[in-house]
Amino acid sequence: MAYEPGRGDNIPPSGTVAFTAKLSVHDSYPCYSGVLKFTTLLVNEGGGYSPDTGVFTCPLDGFYYFTVHMSVYGRGQGTIFKNGEKVVSLYHTSLPDKCSQVASMSSVIRLSKRDEVSVNIWGPGRNDIFATDDNDTVFTGFRLG
Repeated sequence: MAYEPGRGDNIPPSGTVAFTAKLSVHDSYPCYSGVLKFTTLLVNEGGGYSPDTGVFTCPLDGFYYFTVHMSVYGRGQGTIFKNGEKVVSLYHTSLPDKCSQVASMSSVIRLSKRDEVSVNIWGPGRNDIFATDDNDTVFTGFRLG
């Protein structure tokens, strides 16, 4: 099989698999349901995360730690999914007095090669999730030991 970016086929010799991706300022306050795409890559060791799809494809069996930090101005709801199934979720609101806060969720997940992990959001009215030059919304994952 040929290497495809974001398919997790590019395992570094060290075996390290880790990524951190940020929500783009232009993708703030999404008006849809489904996978939230974190398009600004800071680290993508092992090539498992695809900024085009927002999906991490596991390149190497093992236990992985995932965390999401969402900047929310109003109401935000999100879920970490594994192969289309909910693992953990969050719901955060600062209504009726809107203010900027951070909501977080994390989990350790056992993955097999080609399993997929993503952050999903729930649609208008629950997506006051944003990024600015001073506030980030971040998705991070890495393989444990």
